[in-house]
Amino acid sequence: MDMKKSFGVNKDAAENGKWFDLEHGGRAKIAKLGNIAFIAEVQRLSKPHAALLRSGMDTSDIMDKITTAAMAKTILLDWDGINVDGESIAYSTENAEKLLTEYRAFRETISEFSVERKNFAPEEVAEK
Repeated sequence: MDMKKSFGVNKDAAENGKWFDLEHGGRAKIAKLGNIAFIAEVQRLSKPHAALLRSGMDTSDIMDKITTAAMAKTILLDWDGINVDGESIAYSTENAEKLLTEYRAFRETISEFSVERKNFAPEEVAEK
């Protein structure tokens, strides 16, 4: 088994994102979930909640907000052709977080692109 073909990652695309066409029009620049910036952002956002997160209480709401905010800053990096009720929405981290929160299927779509290993395969592997 060739490890590069099976498990290699285009580090630039994983960290800086690449453009993907979305199902119903528009496109998004998406980085790989679990990239260094994402991990660091989750850790940063988790710090104020550290005691609660260690408490054993249900913290799923907090973790959902942390994950969404981290995705908005480090995974969904740009978009084109995104609108709500016909009004074009400019990309910003704030708008990304708002849409990822309000439209769960959109968040799921971004997540699916970001976790698919073949989407971030080294270029020479992806071309074959």
